[in-house]
Amino acid sequence: MKKEEREKLVEEVLNKKRDYNTVYNESMRVIDATEKELNRMMEENKKGIDNLLKRTDLDEGYLASLKQKMESDLDVKLEVPETVVVGKASKEVFDEIEKELKDIIIGQDEACEKMAMAFRRPYVTGSDPKKIRNSIVVYGSNGTGRHQLVSSMASLLKKHGLTVSNEVYVLDMKRYQSSTQEILFLQDLYVALVGKNPVILIENFKEASPIFNRMLTELVLEGRCLLNQRYTFANNQLQEATAKLSKDVIDHLDGNDKTLVFITEDKPSKLMDVFGKSFVDHIEDKITTEKFTEEALDKIIDQILKDLETKSETQFELDLVIDDSLKTYLKENYEPNDGIDSLTPITNKIYNCLVNITLQNSDINSIRLTYDETIKASFDEKTVDLDIANDESAERKEIQAELDEIVGLQSVKDYLLSLENNMKIMQIRKQKGLKVSEVSKHMIFTGNPGTGKTTIARIVSRLMKAAGILKQGQLVEVTRADLVGKYVGHTAPLTMNVINSALGGVLFIDEAYSLYRGKDDSFGLEAIDTIVKGMEDHRDDLIVILAGYTKEMAEFLTANSGLKSRFANIIQFDDYTGEEMMLIAKSIAKSKGYFLNENCDKPLQEYFTIIQAKGDPNSGNGRLARNKVEEAILKQSKRLLDNPDDEISELKIEDFNLSD
Repeated sequence: MKKEEREKLVEEVLNKKRDYNTVYNESMRVIDATEKELNRMMEENKKGIDNLLKRTDLDEGYLASLKQKMESDLDVKLEVPETVVVGKASKEVFDEIEKELKDIIIGQDEACEKMAMAFRRPYVTGSDPKKIRNSIVVYGSNGTGRHQLVSSMASLLKKHGLTVSNEVYVLDMKRYQSSTQEILFLQDLYVALVGKNPVILIENFKEASPIFNRMLTELVLEGRCLLNQRYTFANNQLQEATAKLSKDVIDHLDGNDKTLVFITEDKPSKLMDVFGKSFVDHIEDKITTEKFTEEALDKIIDQILKDLETKSETQFELDLVIDDSLKTYLKENYEPNDGIDSLTPITNKIYNCLVNITLQNSDINSIRLTYDETIKASFDEKTVDLDIANDESAERKEIQAELDEIVGLQSVKDYLLSLENNMKIMQIRKQKGLKVSEVSKHMIFTGNPGTGKTTIARIVSRLMKAAGILKQGQLVEVTRADLVGKYVGHTAPLTMNVINSALGGVLFIDEAYSLYRGKDDSFGLEAIDTIVKGMEDHRDDLIVILAGYTKEMAEFLTANSGLKSRFANIIQFDDYTGEEMMLIAKSIAKSKGYFLNENCDKPLQEYFTIIQAKGDPNSGNGRLARNKVEEAILKQSKRLLDNPDDEISELKIEDFNLSD
């Protein structure tokens, strides 16, 4: 038999859809019709092929070994398609899956019905194993169970033998916000499309570069997407194909029978803005998770408390009895906009308290939990209050104490408190279902060095975290050197990395005006454009503060048309007065374990007043006060050695150099 005929016959066998009876009958037909050589080969490998086709949990090592043996016998290169497991995909099976899904995802019956229908659809309509199996969109707010809906569906498909894996590959599109990240995106997409996972979950697509969203659109519409250049996959890396005749070249990505699930909080109209009308029209399965009804919330809280009981019994053999009053407490603390996520911190704290009680009282067998102004745990005729105090409340008190200690800046303090109050009212309006008027939280701090801009920025991050506006509350302080790259294509990903590190907190850019060195500064302009986009994409989880000299910052705002509108809050940090500088010096000395003799007050105030009156932007302000105190501490050391009986923590006027 000719080599070409052998290759054609083997390819025909291996590329048949892996229904056992169909492939077996086809194999027998081929065996009967071929010459002696092919008969010998097929008889030798028939047992292995039959076993392979019967299995629903294919072993990759076994498959590779069989493929290698067949290639050796036939002297050909075989392209074995990805295994498709054919289970019994009847309506009865999917009815059972739907029922089980509703038991897991409480309060989302309609979404569960539509999800089961979406995954059954390809079995009814048919699908091409090389293309995308189906595309689904799940709309809904945070905390309504969108991710759990997808992961639970994948697990049930595996349980009922319809897939070989329950893995869901998550493609977080906010990782690919610049076109320069193309190789990273393609590699992640390639892994998602060739892996065992039957489902690819795509989230945060609004934040991705339009280039990558267009590739996803092509996958949905065409079932595959063409690549702009050729690649090879080597050493677990997708690499550009340098040789024109490279083996295993990749110039497109097939859908490989994957199901794509897009998750979003936005309305359907927003999906069209990102992907276009053809994309939206193509998708048949659009699923919405609703906010929980009171009945659903009751069931969910019952399940949460039941899980707490089970966990306590399993982990430390504790019989936990929960009073209905605790259920009422959880309902009162449920936040509709955060969903079940709003209850997780409370139950975690309760569990940690139970752990501590058990560790301190090893002979406890039973605990009863109740709520009466506080959550109480009763055991062995004892009753203790569980410490689940709101950490944010304590943090807020500390922040207020710090603000009170900061000298001057009263107008800045008043602004921060008014911003916090506004945010709280907006949260209350949102909870009541009223219209919310969002105000810009981004700020520009203008003023000379040493006027407290960085200190206030740090307090802003903590204040917004305590108020529930920001999730993390960290301050990421950067300058031009941290944002602008050294070569073409470096700036955007560098800036995006900085933005991502600041998500949930405050990005503080000192001397921000240095980003704009004129229209010819393409690197600086690219950084500014990336910052503006990042602010838009993360408007609910990022505050950007720009700081610099007043005049230079005014010019900086002309660098990008979107800058000025996004920074409505321009806060001027005035130079300190002489009296304020003297008070700052006292505060700095106190923080270092010293105090100033009262005879220092008047001379220091007069000295600082003269310095500040000069209007020199480099006078130092708070930094000058710090320098003077540190100079005094060094000079005091010499005085103490000469006069060992003097108070060791006291700074006298002779310790200060006020002649310059």
